[in-house]
Amino acid sequence: MMLGSRAMRLGLPAMLAYSAGSVGAGAFFAFNNFVIPLLLSAMNAPDLLIGLLSSTRSIEGVIVQPTIGAWSDRLATPLGRRRPFLLVAIPLSALFLFLAPFANTLVQVAVAIFLFSIFFNVAVDPYAALLPDITPADQRGTLSGISNGIQLVSQVAFLIVVSIAASSGAVPLWTFGFCGAVLLASFAVTIRFVHEPRQLAERAAHLPLRAYLETLVRNGQALRYLGTIFVYQFGLSAVIPFLPLFITKDLGQSNEIAIALSALTLLVTAASAIAFGAAADRVGHRTVLGVGWTILAVAALGGTVIRFLPETIAVVVLAGIGNGAATVVKWPLLTLLIPAEETGIYAGLSAAADSIAIPLSVFVASEVFLPTLGYRGVFAMLAINIVIALALLLAFVRVPRPAAVRSLTAQ
Repeated sequence: MMLGSRAMRLGLPAMLAYSAGSVGAGAFFAFNNFVIPLLLSAMNAPDLLIGLLSSTRSIEGVIVQPTIGAWSDRLATPLGRRRPFLLVAIPLSALFLFLAPFANTLVQVAVAIFLFSIFFNVAVDPYAALLPDITPADQRGTLSGISNGIQLVSQVAFLIVVSIAASSGAVPLWTFGFCGAVLLASFAVTIRFVHEPRQLAERAAHLPLRAYLETLVRNGQALRYLGTIFVYQFGLSAVIPFLPLFITKDLGQSNEIAIALSALTLLVTAASAIAFGAAADRVGHRTVLGVGWTILAVAALGGTVIRFLPETIAVVVLAGIGNGAATVVKWPLLTLLIPAEETGIYAGLSAAADSIAIPLSVFVASEVFLPTLGYRGVFAMLAINIVIALALLLAFVRVPRPAAVRSLTAQ
């Protein structure tokens, strides 16, 4: 029997099987967002390059991610429509992680980072689309909470290992290979034990391409929501790559403290994601997203004025709570606005929006905010964007009632 389908509720073993992949994803995100900036800074890379390379999304994703998403929607294989992408792309991403330590120049390192990021992104959007494929609508918040919680705890564990390894002052290059090994092992569990409902792939494969694309264009609610997320992501993406540098350069703390504070942020975010994920299935995903953004905006304003370590810790905890709420409902809310057969293309469109927002955000932060306000300027940028995104969410995004959601997913 399959571990999950649209007709059955998932038990804890099925949820953990899906969430196993989040262990590897967490290690990858931690490495990209928090470790690569320190490695590149030690190589005297410019801030703009650090920001671009330490972001998991890059500009080519504007084309690649929607294409992969649409392909995964319409693919029919014995493995299903999502797992083939995991089976091919995850080993390729790990391969370039294993090869990266042998690079001798900044250009070679940049090429390796670019390649392992591309292949990771080819896998991670079908992995996200797999969640609504195997989960009833009223369990998506819960599974998203567990999956995101595990991913964030994995990030913390990875950063603890790196922090211990970097106690001598430098981050060792073997962390590239360690990240690749965790990525391979964790996704192997998901590929082996999660089985996809074949009827979704069969229905999507027989849907004419023109009708598929027309449905996509007509879905105004989903497109408005993606636009709102773009505004939010534009602000958040400026903070992630520069947070370790803010701690080490603006606050004058060590690399170990920077990694420890990053780990604290993730740990609080994990606990918040699990709690808010369960709450979202009861009070509504849009409500939880609004609460999360509000808390995160307050934390961002705090980030513009903090000077010392104790107050930094307080802001980090507050940011973790808000980020956990926002992270856990971002994707499940979108799945409530779209047909079941099209989760792949929408995962790709969401990634494409990120692929534009992230490099653009890094460029604006590097050229406008950092020269005038230092690294703390990214917090001002985040606060401004959250206020705009929150206004758009409340004014233009409407989530259908549960009965309407069931009708939409049955189309």
